[in-house]
Amino acid sequence: MKKLVFATLMCVATMSAKAQVLTSTTVKNVYEEVSHKAKSKFAYNADFTGDDITTMYVYNMRVDRNDMLTLTPYLKYDYAYANDGTLTNKVTYRWDDGKNDWACAARYDYNLDSDKYSIEYSRYNQKDNCFDKPVDKMVYSLLPYDSVNYVSYYHREAPSMELQLISETQVTCLPLLFAEK
Repeated sequence: MKKLVFATLMCVATMSAKAQVLTSTTVKNVYEEVSHKAKSKFAYNADFTGDDITTMYVYNMRVDRNDMLTLTPYLKYDYAYANDGTLTNKVTYRWDDGKNDWACAARYDYNLDSDKYSIEYSRYNQKDNCFDKPVDKMVYSLLPYDSVNYVSYYHREAPSMELQLISETQVTCLPLLFAEK
């Protein structure tokens, strides 16, 4: 059931985003959007190299009874880009209060190859100190003008298993029709 829900959510995201290839500009736009939300329980900061965001920090924001603001580290994202600005991977870290340091959690690898765009999700194996094989993979078939996207979702139950096709969906973006009174 969890796999079906994930696949459905990714297909809905594809319909709304038309399987947009993620770039440095996309990451920067997301950062600008979330960091300027007036009513949020999170605060954001970022490290830049030129115009590219290389690291984004997410903090829990708490205001106590004396109106004192406390920021607690929560998540950190490291981004890497290709020469053309497309996102190649994103590594996620969670704050470990016990160690008072960032703990690696997961990695997303992005690959644009001709008319296909794929995203792989890998968990970090703390014991082996490395990333396991990807457990999830989405493949978007990009057609001219983003008019139709074909989405395939793959999942593996264990690192020793092969990726299995879970769902395939053809997404047709229908034009919205508005009528005037």
